[in-house]
Amino acid sequence: MVPAYSQDWAEPQGDEVLLRAALRYLLPRQEGLVAGDVLLFRMREGSIAKHIGICADAGSEPTFIHAYSGHSVTESPLSQPWQRRIAAHFAFPLGV
Repeated sequence: MVPAYSQDWAEPQGDEVLLRAALRYLLPRQEGLVAGDVLLFRMREGSIAKHIGICADAGSEPTFIHAYSGHSVTESPLSQPWQRRIAAHFAFPLGV
């Protein structure tokens, strides 16, 4: 059973649970965003990656889809502050 999500989820241990799972099931992408990429974010420098989104538009004004606690699923601009928080991004493996 997966434990309930908490605000300090895996942080006290420094456990990169989300990043390990992404590395296991997704394809790391080294350069350039593509619509459909999975984006992992570190909300603070030096913290674990624990926020996730999907790149919706990788053009000149990129956007991503994610959920805010207490809000809804939303599409937000992938602004410079968000881009600085990207820890890694991945593609879905096709045909698997």
